[in-house]
Amino acid sequence: MKSKSLPKELVQARELMDQAKLDEALEIIEKFENGKSFSPEDQLSVLLIKAEAYLYKQRTRKALQAYEVAYQMSQDLGLLSESVSALIGKAYIGFFGDRDKANSYVSDAEERLKTLADDPSTENLRRNLLYIKSWILYLKGNGKDAAEIARECLILTKEKNYGNKLDLAATYLLLGHINFSLGNRTKALDYTMKSLECNKELNLGVAIADCHSLIATMHLFKGDYDEALQYCKQSISIEEISGRTRLNVLRDLAVIYYYKSELNKVLKYRQQAVNLAEELNIVDQLILALNDLGFCYRVIGNIDLAKETFEHSLTLSEKLGYYFEMARSLMGIIWLYIGEGSREEANRYFSRLSELYEQTKGKVDIYNEFLFSKANLMKTSPRMRDHVEAQALFKQLIENNFPRRASRENLVFDMGHLCDLLLEELSLYNNPVILDEITPLITKMLEMAEDMRNYHWLAEAKLLQAKLALIQTDIEEARRLMVEAQRIAEIHGLNLLASKISSEHDKLLTQVDIWDKFKNSNAPMRDRIKLASTEGVLERLQGEKAVELSESVDDQSILLMIIAEGGVLIFSYPFSEEWKFDDELFGGFLTAFNSISDEIFSEGLDRVKFRTQTVLIEQVANF
Repeated sequence: MKSKSLPKELVQARELMDQAKLDEALEIIEKFENGKSFSPEDQLSVLLIKAEAYLYKQRTRKALQAYEVAYQMSQDLGLLSESVSALIGKAYIGFFGDRDKANSYVSDAEERLKTLADDPSTENLRRNLLYIKSWILYLKGNGKDAAEIARECLILTKEKNYGNKLDLAATYLLLGHINFSLGNRTKALDYTMKSLECNKELNLGVAIADCHSLIATMHLFKGDYDEALQYCKQSISIEEISGRTRLNVLRDLAVIYYYKSELNKVLKYRQQAVNLAEELNIVDQLILALNDLGFCYRVIGNIDLAKETFEHSLTLSEKLGYYFEMARSLMGIIWLYIGEGSREEANRYFSRLSELYEQTKGKVDIYNEFLFSKANLMKTSPRMRDHVEAQALFKQLIENNFPRRASRENLVFDMGHLCDLLLEELSLYNNPVILDEITPLITKMLEMAEDMRNYHWLAEAKLLQAKLALIQTDIEEARRLMVEAQRIAEIHGLNLLASKISSEHDKLLTQVDIWDKFKNSNAPMRDRIKLASTEGVLERLQGEKAVELSESVDDQSILLMIIAEGGVLIFSYPFSEEWKFDDELFGGFLTAFNSISDEIFSEGLDRVKFRTQTVLIEQVANF
């Protein structure tokens, strides 16, 4: 609609919208509506301008209501351009999960747009159409085509000046989302920062919250958990934040605290996400939030609530025909029944998943969900031949997904299950050749975690690598790897995991004599695996459990010392009156002991045990 044909109040409202003064624009429109009588054409203009303002404010439901009425009016009035505009607006229904309907609106708008003569208003419509079309493709998982259309939209917005600065900021953010999903992290951050800069200039809080949320997700994927946490807090503290963005932030907060092993906070944010999605009636997000919550209940051991939650998700998915979400829910339920030993129930749900897999071949990719569930059933079978098949299935999952770095957690779970099966085989057959399969698998796990900067899994994989060194009776290598694992966890704020690894290291110091005997007697692999206690780390790497608080030990700190290079004592503080020794003499002793250790073993000390006393040594750079 051409602005020159509009009443002056509506022209003014549009100008205010271009400056992101959306509340002022809506106030003028409201006054105009409550004032003098106006023509049906002017009423249609009011609806379209108001709907557009609601979209910028991300009050999408109100926008959809206005576009619905505007579409009917434009049809009655025979106004083609306005009907195209309303159809584009109606396509935002895709954000509420109805992507097929959204797609039909886009197709209809495209066909009608072809019949319009070329003029500036048509180009604006084409820009708006490209924008929502790109979003829908992205929501449907087609990132490549979404990126191509979003770039075309950016050219129209930035280079040809169709649309305003709000549209430019929104297009930048869309490209940030798409490039992030495609793994183009540098481009994604660049586009998102451009969007943030534009939105700060416009002082548009709702969009600033969006940018902070996406930047938080990027830091989370880089392993910068504390930085991600800060951006989450910045986003959620903005009063104008939209419901969908709040859901994204809640999901990220839950993931951050999962990696930090603070399960009470994970559960809190997962439950908040479910409640908010229900309140806002955003069904696709509700299904996702329910699946996330079901997984959380499983990890903390509340199986009944986990079942109930996955069943709720499954019911909603079936009702709406969301096949991928149905597969995810079925996979979760099968996993639960396998865990509690109810194989008959697990097989019943697996039959439903198998039928779904056959029905959706070539339409929806649920192959990994099907394969993972089948592999789990084979792994827990009482027949050893099924365990062999389970190995082959988990290997296939890893080979399929490792090159394209599928879901990080799923890939780690696959590797954890395969390691478990191979260690079981090693324990049964006592054949050291099996170690040649386990070692490269852990190396691959480390490579993946490091490449993705997922320091939670990197520390866990290092700990598993240490356990493997123990099984091979290489105690010094095991200790070195435990030190590395603990430092990775400490540096990245994974305090509970760091404490768990430290506890494992302390336990190892008390078992050194037993390991020496095992080495000298060439003890069976079964006994080595049992003493190495691989269960805990494997359960975490399979998604069965999270890090648990270690049992409280009544340790009493005796002395804190800071010693400079060369053995110079800088600071000492005794915590106990029982400490009667000369601090400088003791500091010199520790320095000499550490120096000798460094020369002999090419490694400085991390800790050393003197009967009942343990000395912890932390190497610190210049300060």
